[in-house]
Amino acid sequence: MNPVRADHISPLDMFKIGVGPSSSHTVGPMVAALQFRKIIGELLEKKADKNHNYTVKVELYGSLSATGTGHQTDGAVCGGLYGYSPKETTPDEIWSATDKLRANPILPFEKLSAKVKVSFHPDQDLAWLSWTMDGRPLPHPNTMRFLLKEGENTVSEQIILSVGGGFVEPVDLITWERQPAGANTTIFDLPYPYNSAAEFVEQCNQSKLKPWQIVIANEAVRGLSEIDLRARLDEILKVFDSCIERGLKTEGILPGGLNVKRRAKALHEQMLAGTKISVYASPEGLKPSVYAIAVNEENAAGGRVVTAPTNGSSGLIPAVFRTLKELHNLSNETLQNGLIVASVIGALVKVHASISGAEVGCQGEVGTSCAMAAAGAVTMLGGSADQSEQAAEIGIEHHLGMTCDPIKGLVQVPCIERNAMGAVKALNAAELALACDGQHLISLDRALEVMKQTGLDMNQKYKETATGGLALG
Repeated sequence: MNPVRADHISPLDMFKIGVGPSSSHTVGPMVAALQFRKIIGELLEKKADKNHNYTVKVELYGSLSATGTGHQTDGAVCGGLYGYSPKETTPDEIWSATDKLRANPILPFEKLSAKVKVSFHPDQDLAWLSWTMDGRPLPHPNTMRFLLKEGENTVSEQIILSVGGGFVEPVDLITWERQPAGANTTIFDLPYPYNSAAEFVEQCNQSKLKPWQIVIANEAVRGLSEIDLRARLDEILKVFDSCIERGLKTEGILPGGLNVKRRAKALHEQMLAGTKISVYASPEGLKPSVYAIAVNEENAAGGRVVTAPTNGSSGLIPAVFRTLKELHNLSNETLQNGLIVASVIGALVKVHASISGAEVGCQGEVGTSCAMAAAGAVTMLGGSADQSEQAAEIGIEHHLGMTCDPIKGLVQVPCIERNAMGAVKALNAAELALACDGQHLISLDRALEVMKQTGLDMNQKYKETATGGLALG
């Protein structure tokens, strides 16, 4: 097994189109269920000799169990088992799968014989379990087990981890080792290899290439052309904008029982009208906060969003990029360059710390997104690789220790406002870095070491379990 390196992870791995409210508790379980569905289809495709009745059992452990209802994990599992994709299927279709399976708990498979039936009933075949599996500690706080049963006989079993940002990893059933997935682990002779921030900056400085050109050159070796990369990044930017626009136009109460009122539309109208006193010279100083809130309200409602790098932090980068686009009339190509550099920061965090709130708290989600947005902002405004690294470090440093304590397990309070505050911090970090020469005392690599250790030291109740901190009300 090859270890995952930062230069293995594509910008298209870090930015995934999906649905809210959570990348690790919604998108990840949905992807895992879809993968297990594929295994079922391949396993049973040739069985037509006699009648077979199978049942799928799903076990959710740890943080997935503790906050899964608030994060709509059960609905996501139903959607995946039904054959729905987080990117390709509309949110309305995805969330209809649960009711469809309650009415008729037979999973639809086009290629299976009519004699073969595979059932899954959401209320009977999904179990919410604890922090151990078969008497052993979990390999990750977000652990799932999928079982295909024929009577009492287990036909197929798979343990899958949802490790943040929609990434999932299978676990070897014998060795109990994680099998890294969601990144290209094939060994390539990359022109500009890096696995740390220091190495990335050094590659930029030695080659005299722009930071995004380093990534483009590496991706080309792996078969992704610059034209294709930019086309798909443009699709990401369009989802950013459409999500903001939906959030700015929608009113009402967010689902889940907290009775949280959507605020983005009213705040945006007040900002445009200039009817509220602003601490800035212009009410437009609210822009990044309003845009972030708009996206995260859409996320909380289970709408179409982009992991950036997670759903819980999905509003921050779109808000920063939209604000800078409007302030500086940035081109789409410049915005794509910013996304590419932001993805490098996200990849470094994923490899050397974590982007999972269940693993390290919200420092891994909003903290990472802030660092990514800050580095991207510096890039888009003409800063150097050293300045981008400094901006990212500032973004991480000032989120260290941030807990993940969502009330009722819903990605609403404090998550929505945390994105707004993180967007402002990212812009401040970029401005500070651009005013300096990129030389600073604490490196991004050192900050990531501290981030990982802080997450290990943090009490589990502060890591996406809804059992501590603000989650207690």
